[in-house]
Amino acid sequence: MAMKMQMPLIGRRRPGAAADVAAPPFPEGARMVFGIGAQKAGTTWLHSYLSRAPEMHFSPNKELHYFDVRAGHGALTLTNRIDVLHRLADRLDPASGHLDLGTVERINALTALMRIHAGAPGDPGDPSRHDAYLDYLTRGRTDQRLIGDITPAYAVLDRTQFADMASIGEARFVFVMRDPVARMWSQIRMAAVAQDGAGTSSEALSAACRARLDHLEGTGRLPRVERADYLRTMRELEAAVPAGRILYVFFEDLFEGGATRQICDFLGIAHIPPGEVPKANEGAHLDLPADVETRLRRAFARQYDGIRARFGDRVPACWRA
Repeated sequence: MAMKMQMPLIGRRRPGAAADVAAPPFPEGARMVFGIGAQKAGTTWLHSYLSRAPEMHFSPNKELHYFDVRAGHGALTLTNRIDVLHRLADRLDPASGHLDLGTVERINALTALMRIHAGAPGDPGDPSRHDAYLDYLTRGRTDQRLIGDITPAYAVLDRTQFADMASIGEARFVFVMRDPVARMWSQIRMAAVAQDGAGTSSEALSAACRARLDHLEGTGRLPRVERADYLRTMRELEAAVPAGRILYVFFEDLFEGGATRQICDFLGIAHIPPGEVPKANEGAHLDLPADVETRLRRAFARQYDGIRARFGDRVPACWRA
């Protein structure tokens, strides 16, 4: 199928933004695809969806977190990976004389992933600076012409990192946005369950969620949650990447086929009915109280106004309520 590109989007690459960025070696005839977005905005589902396309190759690990760690935004991710490695190593019992094969294989898989973070960052003019990342990224690939890395945390990067990413395999970028209130409420619920142990009752979950919201408001962080600042991400992305290599889609359109058709056309692959892919990580259910919705809408008013101004009728109805 011929490559079918979307209509030009608002915004253009800043002249000379990537002029000093050397293009790393990339498999001939292949193209890089980055998926970015906010937490709880459907990127896990998008990974499962695109994994079904025969033209698409993904590495063994879903979220690589290569560029955010490289830019100094991923210390927690790297710490977690090191902690997991320590826990796995502690399971090995030398006294038995027979190490558990499953544990050894998990250690091998994790150290292979962590190798992408080893060594000095390298100069932007050095085409070999991403060799370890690309080696891992293409592991197991045969002849697929699309190579993907869907790491939502890349949304926090700036134009310098986006220019570096764009230099790899004439990269395309798919940015998924979700209604800011619904997305933030989902993130708060997930954090309350994971970190506070809430979830034994709706009352306990509700109290934990309100406590987290109070904390975010009290510290002034709520309207400045990095991955939720869609306008900042778009501004930085468009300063480094030509408009024709960026696709913006809405989470709310993913599951009915509208957004997936846009994605497949953008990547030049046959459309896969989205109903074939189950939803992922839906999390604990808790109705959104009216007063909480008012607080969240007030916090993200700038995002609503900016997105509606840019995309007009493309914005899902729930964003315009």
